[in-house]
Amino acid sequence: MTKETLKQTGYIHFKTLGNGEHLLCNKNTGESEIWFCNKDHASYGIIYKNTHLEFVRSYCFIIS
Repeated sequence: MTKETLKQTGYIHFKTLGNGEHLLCNKNTGESEIWFCNKDHASYGIIYKNTHLEFVRSYCFIIS
C-alpha cells in the first residue's frame, strides 16, 4: 500500500497526543484526524519523521 509524506498529502502535524497518537490537520478543509504509529500496517499511511502513521478516526476540531 501507499505511504506518503505530509507534504504529499496536504496534511500538517498539529500535535503529538502521546501513546503513539498524532493529531493531523488537512490544510485544504481544516478538518482534524487522529493517526496512530503503526509501521507494519497494510493500509494507506502517512510518513512523519520516519514514523508510519495509520488513520484512526476523525476529530471534531476545526482549525481556521
